[in-house]
Amino acid sequence: MKNSAVFKVINFAWFQGIWWLVILFQNQAVIPVLALIVLWFFLSPKRLEDAKLMGTIFLLGTFVDAALTQSGLFIFDESEALITFWPIPIWLSLLWAAFAGTIYHSMMVFKGRLILASIGGAVFAPLSYIAGAKFGAVELGVDLLLAYIFIALVWSVVFPLCFYLSNRFEATQVET
Repeated sequence: MKNSAVFKVINFAWFQGIWWLVILFQNQAVIPVLALIVLWFFLSPKRLEDAKLMGTIFLLGTFVDAALTQSGLFIFDESEALITFWPIPIWLSLLWAAFAGTIYHSMMVFKGRLILASIGGAVFAPLSYIAGAKFGAVELGVDLLLAYIFIALVWSVVFPLCFYLSNRFEATQVET
């Protein structure tokens, strides 16, 4: 089942479940999302690689979305922050970690195809953020088209970078 289509569907459904949890429940989703991330480590055939990538992308994504928040593109309700010193809502950082959990699994179609990953990131990531805004998880500080363009530009680099990092972590795993 490690490389089967069923496993990839399970991984995709796992991530979509986390996406819906954080978008609909934000801070109230943190504990269930942490539980789902831990569950993933029991299911994953690439535990070590997933752990390295999830930790790295947790930090990378936090930095990226913090920069977009500081620029005024994203606006979050600061009154209910679970971790006051964290630059973005912790549920959003956890979503980045969960996203990283798809890189070696359901997102493998993009592996080694950096141009396709760049296009995929530019097209689909803005839709995810815009959907999050429609559900009230984030407010966009600019009009919809401008938000789409900025997010597309960022994700046209970030998404291929995730695959670059995954390749680096796999290579170091093989060497050791």
